[in-house]
Amino acid sequence: MINKFVSFFTLFLITSSLQAGQSQADIEKWLAKMHHAAHMINYEGNFVYGQNNDLTSMQIIHSVDKTGEYERLISLDGSGREVIRSGDTVTCVLPDKKSVVVDKSRPDAEFPPMFPLKIEQLLKTYSFHFGEDAVVAGQKAKKLVIKPKDKYRYGHALWVDEKTGLLLKDHLLDEKQNIVELFMFMQVNYPAEIDKSRLSSKIQTKKFTWYEAKDFKDKNNVNKSMNWRVTKVPVGFVPGIQRHHNMTVSAMPVEHFMFSDGLSSVSVFVEKKMKSSKNLSGGSTMGAVNAYGREVGDYHVTVVGEVPHATVKMIADSVEHIKH
Repeated sequence: MINKFVSFFTLFLITSSLQAGQSQADIEKWLAKMHHAAHMINYEGNFVYGQNNDLTSMQIIHSVDKTGEYERLISLDGSGREVIRSGDTVTCVLPDKKSVVVDKSRPDAEFPPMFPLKIEQLLKTYSFHFGEDAVVAGQKAKKLVIKPKDKYRYGHALWVDEKTGLLLKDHLLDEKQNIVELFMFMQVNYPAEIDKSRLSSKIQTKKFTWYEAKDFKDKNNVNKSMNWRVTKVPVGFVPGIQRHHNMTVSAMPVEHFMFSDGLSSVSVFVEKKMKSSKNLSGGSTMGAVNAYGREVGDYHVTVVGEVPHATVKMIADSVEHIKH
């Protein structure tokens, strides 16, 4: 009897292990399908984006052909704003400000939001599983749940089009499972072809003021004169870019650090205090984005990211000057 129990228990453990492995492979399959759909298929539709109980309606037109990837985002809230992407060039048309901003670099934030293709390293700080399938924007959708294992990062509930793999809905969740940010398609189509004329703005911009964003990708500035360090970050966050540069919003040089856990990222800015500037002191929240600022001698430290308040505060409190 005991031998039968041991054999059954052993079989149960082996089966559970196989199921866990299969689950990881299945999750990664859907993440890959999402990534492919976001960049390699034609789609158009209307979606809502919300934070702080405010919803913004947008129209998106996304096209891919042999010449590249194109996208046009149109605000439906009355401002008439548009964001047009052609390859790595992003053009923001702001009719309410009578201005146009051109940035020749890929945006940090994209719609639909992007997720890593592999989750092996993420399993240390997040758990992944499938939820109950649903219908979103008239399409059958597979639900994926990403749950953090601590209070230092947000979770996600994702609904993915079963046929195409396009991300149709995303809930960003805090540790109490409250929605801090969301995006959801209300209607979506997958046309075989999209006329190029629909990917260009029809707004007359000849009399608008044009701005071209400065390119900070100066290799000579990376890791130059880094006189500061971050001594404590939540488990899983690792250093990324470190730069020393001038920012358009500041006349003084700024040291910039970035940390990421593979799903969430945090930026740290250190600049010399100026009498005329009003620097953030303490915490600030805007939707899912939290920021924390503090003074360190004659300098000001600001930490910001789409992470909980506890994360930006821990990192900000640990920033210190390197004594030579």
